[in-house]
Amino acid sequence: MKILDKLPYFIVAGFAWVVIVSSCANQGMPTGGPKDSIPPVLVGTQPEYKSLNFNGKEVRLTFDEFIIPDQVSEMLVVSPPLEKRVTILTKSKTLIVKFNEELQDSVTYSLDFKNSIVDNNERNPYESLRFSFATGDRLDTLRVAGRVANGFNLNPIENTLVLLHKNLHDSAVYTVKPNYIAKTDEEGLFLFDNIASGKYHLFSFNDLNNDMRYNEGAEEIAFHDTLVIPSAHFHAEADTMASGADSLLIAGHVHFLPQPIYMKQFTEEIFDQYLKKSKRDSRYQATFVFNESVSDSFAIQLVDTVVPDWYVLEPNLKYDSLTMWIADTTLAKRENIRMELSYFQLDSAMQLYVKKDTVDMQFAPKEEDKKKRRRSRDDEEEEGPPPVPQFNWTTNLSSSAFNINEDILLTSPHPIKYIDPAAISVYLTEDTLKKTLPFKFIQDSVAWRTYRIAFPWEGETSYTLEIDSAACINIYGISSKKLSSSFKTRPDDYYGTINLELTNVDGQVLIQLLENKDSEKVLQEKITSENGKVVFEYLPPDKYKIKVIFDSNGDGKWTTGSYQDRSQPERVAYINEVIKIRSNFDTNLNWDLDIAPDFKKDIRDRELEELRRKEAEEKARKESEQKFNTGEQQNNNMFQPGGLSPTRM
Repeated sequence: MKILDKLPYFIVAGFAWVVIVSSCANQGMPTGGPKDSIPPVLVGTQPEYKSLNFNGKEVRLTFDEFIIPDQVSEMLVVSPPLEKRVTILTKSKTLIVKFNEELQDSVTYSLDFKNSIVDNNERNPYESLRFSFATGDRLDTLRVAGRVANGFNLNPIENTLVLLHKNLHDSAVYTVKPNYIAKTDEEGLFLFDNIASGKYHLFSFNDLNNDMRYNEGAEEIAFHDTLVIPSAHFHAEADTMASGADSLLIAGHVHFLPQPIYMKQFTEEIFDQYLKKSKRDSRYQATFVFNESVSDSFAIQLVDTVVPDWYVLEPNLKYDSLTMWIADTTLAKRENIRMELSYFQLDSAMQLYVKKDTVDMQFAPKEEDKKKRRRSRDDEEEEGPPPVPQFNWTTNLSSSAFNINEDILLTSPHPIKYIDPAAISVYLTEDTLKKTLPFKFIQDSVAWRTYRIAFPWEGETSYTLEIDSAACINIYGISSKKLSSSFKTRPDDYYGTINLELTNVDGQVLIQLLENKDSEKVLQEKITSENGKVVFEYLPPDKYKIKVIFDSNGDGKWTTGSYQDRSQPERVAYINEVIKIRSNFDTNLNWDLDIAPDFKKDIRDRELEELRRKEAEEKARKESEQKFNTGEQQNNNMFQPGGLSPTRM
């Protein structure tokens, strides 16, 4: 038979083969295999780890897979520090650290890679990789370790520079590069493990300009009060499991001193006065911002103009930011007002003198504002004079959720010239006679243009606040509008209470109730110097934190430290648990204020932890069911058309 005659048979046979092969495929999506979660493995180094008499120009680390070195340049810490940055290269699976200067003789170098080396697939990090070698015939192995935290809130400080100085002069931290350096991890922990014996000063600061020298006032600093003298001692331990000749073997461990050192980093209050900002925000308002307080020295006057009582000043609490209201309307119409500011400054001999700054406070109205004024003049000609302007009060009232422990706050948009308390009334909403309640009306001691209406409010009760029209006149002669606002207080059983029993109180302490947020806003504060109960009342059901400030100087606030004066920041501590408050419930807590210097802030939210535990269990359960169902599906597919079938005997 000719080939041409056999062609139909070849076509049929080929089609049958395609059908057989395709039907043998598994009817389902491929699983893709498990995710790579294994970090790179270090398989070789040049030179060897902890080698002696190194005189090379580079270090090579070889791994079992390809790596990504992107973060090595940023995170690698070489100690003792080098003058020139190292060059980072890769060749196949090898990381190359190339030195661009001659290394010191007879010194042990440590290369701390942190978690910067990751694999090429899933970026799994090689955690806490360290490599060391010596350029002499001995390896220095003494250690210093510890933690750096923020002095005010005890949050760990990551990536701050930690330094050891053999130069024990007080000015060394300002002028000399350190002998050894390290950087903290995400927990604020640091470790030196290549130190020679000697005496050192220990510091840390956030080296903003990367010069390894402390810039006071601009950078945060922490310092250890005493000299650091590292040492190591071998502690022998008898092996109780050994017998016979083996009993001559001695086990044990090396104990390193000093014990871990806990440092609190802070910003020094260095007097460095200057005018940071001067701006005319509107025709009637200007802002001045200084680097330091001007509470005892600030003065302002017009240049080439005399206008009596032309401004009202509103400084903030620190008196370093001042809002100025231009009270004279004729002066305010000027697009430029030249002023002279006077305040204290330090000269080169660190002596105070009065510095004078001349500033031009300019305000140019927008073109749209000019058009509006032209339109208003045209409207006035057509429709007559505009209505007399009045301003609105701002209050903290809400219709149905006013807290019974709060005061009503009244705030004016502009400084007040006159207010008539008799024009203000508060009465029970259900009282048809509107009999005024005996409230207290006082000016707020902190907030400008704000007044307080205080009264012992009853729970779940409706009240009405009324203020007559023109009860208040501001500095521009504009009166207030009439205000009528009804509100209802929360019920008494809405609130919870914290009863905190303090022991081992030594000196004045500030006990603060904080919001359960990163900002830790202070909600209430109690001051005491004795053991006993501190009560936080009228707490809405929520979660809170509690903090203590050991107010050693008794000034009623947290005080930062000073390296110049060798004073540490005032100590703080926390209750290491989020406190959940329920309505109509008292929470009783005991707090021993004999707190160790190594106290670590580790506030746990047990309710949130339990929720996350249950979510993790549910996720694991679903993943297990999914794997089981996938396996069942694959087994079932084996017996579908095109799959394998049981063999008949």
